[in-house]
Amino acid sequence: MYLLGTFLLVMSLAMALLTVVSYALVIRGNRLALTYGRFGVYASLAGVVMVYSLLITLFVARRFDIEYVNNYSSLDLNFFFTVAASWAGQPGSFLIWILWGAIAAALLVRRSKHFEPYTLLVIQAIQAGLLIFVLILNPFKPLLDATTGLALTPADGRGLNPLLHNFWMIIHPPVLFIGYALSMIPFAFAVGALVRRDYDTWVTRALPWVIGAWSFLGLALLLGGYWAYETLGWGGYWGWDPVENSSLVPWIILTALMHGMVQQRSHGGLRKTNLALALTVYVTVFYATFLTRSGVYANFSVHSFVAEGIFEGLVAFLVLLAVGSIALFFWRWRDIPANPLSDKFFSRDSFFVLAILSFLLVALVISTGTSMPVISAIPGVGHTLQGWMGATFEIDDGTLMNPQAQPFEDGRFSLAPSFYQQTTPPLGLVIIVLMTLGPLMGWRDSNMRNLLRALRWPAVAAVLAAIVAMFIDVRDLLSLFYVSGATFAIGTNLVMLLRTLKGGWLRIGGYLAHMGFAVMAIGMIGSSAYATPETRLSLAPGESARLFGYEFIFNGYQLDEEQHGVLDFSVSDGTRTFTARPYLYENQQMGLTTTQPSIHSFFWHDLYVSPAGYDPERDASRPVLGQGETTSIGPYIVTFNGFNLDTAAMSSGTGNMQVGAQLTVLYEGEQLEVEPYVRVAVNPTTAEQELIYVPAELPGGASLTVVSLDPASRRILLEGSGTGLENLPVIPAKGVIAVSVKPLVVLVWVGVIMSIVGGFIALVRRYLEGSAMLAGVRVRLPKGLPSWTPRLGSRGVGK
Repeated sequence: MYLLGTFLLVMSLAMALLTVVSYALVIRGNRLALTYGRFGVYASLAGVVMVYSLLITLFVARRFDIEYVNNYSSLDLNFFFTVAASWAGQPGSFLIWILWGAIAAALLVRRSKHFEPYTLLVIQAIQAGLLIFVLILNPFKPLLDATTGLALTPADGRGLNPLLHNFWMIIHPPVLFIGYALSMIPFAFAVGALVRRDYDTWVTRALPWVIGAWSFLGLALLLGGYWAYETLGWGGYWGWDPVENSSLVPWIILTALMHGMVQQRSHGGLRKTNLALALTVYVTVFYATFLTRSGVYANFSVHSFVAEGIFEGLVAFLVLLAVGSIALFFWRWRDIPANPLSDKFFSRDSFFVLAILSFLLVALVISTGTSMPVISAIPGVGHTLQGWMGATFEIDDGTLMNPQAQPFEDGRFSLAPSFYQQTTPPLGLVIIVLMTLGPLMGWRDSNMRNLLRALRWPAVAAVLAAIVAMFIDVRDLLSLFYVSGATFAIGTNLVMLLRTLKGGWLRIGGYLAHMGFAVMAIGMIGSSAYATPETRLSLAPGESARLFGYEFIFNGYQLDEEQHGVLDFSVSDGTRTFTARPYLYENQQMGLTTTQPSIHSFFWHDLYVSPAGYDPERDASRPVLGQGETTSIGPYIVTFNGFNLDTAAMSSGTGNMQVGAQLTVLYEGEQLEVEPYVRVAVNPTTAEQELIYVPAELPGGASLTVVSLDPASRRILLEGSGTGLENLPVIPAKGVIAVSVKPLVVLVWVGVIMSIVGGFIALVRRYLEGSAMLAGVRVRLPKGLPSWTPRLGSRGVGK
C-alpha cells in the first residue's frame, strides 16, 4: 500500500504542477496550453479522490500494519468513527483540506472566465505545496519496529483519543477545512486582479466564495464551540485557546472583507482595502496552520499537533505566501484607482469603514495574543515582553495547561484567556453600535428625520431590555450596555429585514446575520458573566443535597452497555424529575481519564453537571485526594498541596526520578509540612527500573505513604499506618460532581445559527446577482421559494 499510496500522491502532485505550468503558458499567450491546464485540474482532483479513498479503505479494513491507521484507529471504533479517524492526524487533515480545494478548483474551471488561468495557477500552486506536506508525512508508511526496522502487524491499533470519540468529530473537521479551502479562492482572485489590473470584476466573481468561506468557517466555529461545551466538561464553549483563536482570526477578516466587497460593488470604493484583505485572509489561514502544526503550542494548547518534520516547510510556505502577497500588492499600489467615499459621517460608507477598522482591530488584538509564543521565542524579546505584559495581563509561562511542567527559561510565554476577556468586550460593543445604526443609513448620506423615526421603537426595546436586566440582577455596566445595545441592534435590523422582505427573501441575509450576532452577544453575556459559580457536591449512594433549586440524589456508579462508567444522579426541581448521568471512566488503551458532562437544557438556562471524581468505598486509612483537598485520617487532618518533581534527578541521565506529594498535616493543634515520595531508581543488579515508596513520618507514631499518583488529574492515593490508624471505619463510596446553571446559553447557539443561515442566503443572492451581472443583464431576485436559476429581466435590481 505504501507504493500505491505514494504513487497516487506523486501523480496528484504532478497533475497540480502540470496545471501551474500550463496556465503560466496560457498567461504568456499560448492558448493551446489551456486544454492541458484544465486536464491537470480534473486529473489532480481524480488523483486526490483516489488517495483519500485508499486511505479510508485502509482505515475501514483495519490495516494496523500502516503506521497512520495504527496511531488513530482501533477495533472498537464503529464505521463512522473509523472514517473520522482518517482526519484525526496531520496527513489526513491535510488531505481532506486538499480534497475540498481540488473540488473548488474544478468548479472554477470555465466559470472564472478571463480569470481562469490566473486563479487556477495560484490555487494549484497552493495545492501542490499542501501535497508536498502530505508526501513528507506520508499516511501510507508501514508500521516498523523502532529497534529492528522490521514490519509489524499488530492485532489492534492505539485508538482514537477519547476527546475525539464524539459525534462532532465526524462533522467539525471537514466543515472547518471547507472554510479553509474556500478562503483560498478570494486570495487567488485578488492575485489575478493585481496581475491583470482588473480591480473591480474580481469582486463580483469572488464575493460568493467569500460568503461561502465565511459561512462554513463560522459553522465550524459553532460546531467546535458546542463540541467543547458538550464534551470537555469545563463548562464553556469558548476558552480562548490559541488554536481556537487561530481559526477565529481568518473568520473576522473574512467578515471585514465581505463588508468591503459589498461597498465596492455598490460604489466602487475600498479597492486597495479589499485586495489587501483578500490576500491577508489566506495568509492568516496558513499562519493558523503553522501555529497549529509546527509544535509551537505544545505547552500552551490541548489541540496542538507535533511538528513531525515539516516545521521548516511550513515556515518556508508561510513566508512565500506572505512576502509574495506583500510584494505583488505594493507593485501595483500606484496603479490601483481610488474612488472617494462619502464625506458624511452618518452614511453607510462611513459606517462600513468604521466596521472594517473595528474588525481588523479585534483581529489584531487576538492575533497578538495568539502569536505570543512565537514572538516571545525571538532571542532577547521574551523576558522583556514577559515583564512588560505581565504587569497588566496574566501570562502563561508554559505551566497553565500543566502545572507540573517547568516554566520556559528562554522567556517564551503565552497570554492567559483573561487577556482576551479584558481586551475584546469593549471592541465588540463598538461593533454592535455600528451594526445598530449602519443598516438604516443611505450609502452617501442619511435623512436624519427618517433615521430617528426608524430608531424609535428599537430604542424603546433597548431601554426596556436594560430595565429588565437590572431587575434580574444584571449590575455590571458593560453587561448592561451589551444587553441594551444588542437589543437595539436586533430592533433596527428587524426593521430593515421587514422592509427588505417585500423585495424578496434573498435580500434579508445580511440583516439576519446581524440579528444573529446580537442574539449571540446576549447569550454570551448571560451564560458567562451571570452563570452560577461551579459548585461541587460529594454524595454517597442514597444521599441527597439541594443546590440552585434542584435536589440531587446519588444512585451510584454504574456501567453503560459499552462498559463506560457513569455517575448516576436523580435530579428534581419539585415539579419534574430527570436523570443526570455524567461519564467518568478510565480509557485503558490510551491511559486517560475520560469525562463528559450531563447537560439539561430548559427554556431560559442549562443545568450543567460535570463529573469531578468518584471515590469508591475504601478504608479511611487510604484516602484519595485531589490537589487542594483535605481529609481526616484518624487523628490527622491532611491537605494535599501539590507535587514536587525532582527535575535535577531527571536531567542527570541516570534513569532516576523522584515525585513527592507535598502535604500539610494538622495534629493536636500543631501544623507541619511533610512529603512522602515515590522514587524511580535503577536496580544496579538487574539494570531495571523499580519503584521505591518512601513514607513520611508523623508525630504520634504514624506514617503516610504515596501508594499511587496521577499527575494528569493531580490526584494521589495515600496509605496511613501506625499508631492511631488501625481499624478505622470504612468510608462509603462518593460521587463528586461540579454543578452550575448557565442562563440564556441557548441564545448563543440560536444566534450563531441565525448568522450562518443569513450567510447562506446572502451566498445565493450574490451568486445570482454575479451571474447576471457578468452576463451583461440585470437580475430580479425571486420573491417566492428558492430558485437556483437566475430570473433575468430588464427592470433592474431591487433596493
